[in-house]
Amino acid sequence: MKKYLEVFRLSFKMQLVWRFDAAMTIIATAGRILAGWIVWQAIFEGKELVGGFTFEAMLSYYIVCSLLRSIDFSDQISGEVSDLIREGRFSGHMVTPIDPLGFFGSLIAGESAFHLGFGLIAAAACALVLGVSITLTGDVARILAAAAIIPTGLAFMAAFQYFIGILTFKFLDIRFFMYVQWNILAFVTGSMVPLSLLPQGVLAILRFLPFTHVVFTPTMLLTGQMTATEGLFGLAVIGAWAILMPVIARYMYGRLRVKYDGVGI
Repeated sequence: MKKYLEVFRLSFKMQLVWRFDAAMTIIATAGRILAGWIVWQAIFEGKELVGGFTFEAMLSYYIVCSLLRSIDFSDQISGEVSDLIREGRFSGHMVTPIDPLGFFGSLIAGESAFHLGFGLIAAAACALVLGVSITLTGDVARILAAAAIIPTGLAFMAAFQYFIGILTFKFLDIRFFMYVQWNILAFVTGSMVPLSLLPQGVLAILRFLPFTHVVFTPTMLLTGQMTATEGLFGLAVIGAWAILMPVIARYMYGRLRVKYDGVGI
């Protein structure tokens, strides 16, 4: 555990050097919020409610959603792992006494922790400039459920992206897998539109998948549009997947690493 905390600490400190990345986090978060404001303003024109959301509630959802997206850097894992394997430099992670999944997960966790503050600044600034009064719940049970789901969801995403990355052991180029899953994830996590706008039959199926609870569930909890009981169900689902996904990833790593001919440490 100590070595993973050290990786986390070094990753956090390393972000202090790359100040431009912090600026880009603010710009990207603000850009998503502004785009959402423009789109939903047009959709709500002449309407009081859309899918049970008021305009203020929808913007609150989008602001919190954009904040959560701004701290998820897990997609970097699949790209980094894939590049290391193809270039023959993953060998170093195969011989050092640290689990590769734990290493990359700790690395991304440090980056996410650092950028959380900048995401909050961007969200608060956008709410102020756009004149949006963010609707947040005061219910302790909902807040605690969301606080538990968010890091659990990030842990799942780290393991999932690591799994995608190690597919390079078998496939020379996994850019197709990465492109497809990025586009699917943008929708099924609720980052594009609230999943509650979907037909109930579709939503009932998505509730048992982990991706729904990475962004959609904690956002709905924090904005007071989901009950604490539903939040506990989401926590149970994402918790189970967060345990299962590393097992699957490590199993695949054990199976595929024997096929690796990479050289160099």
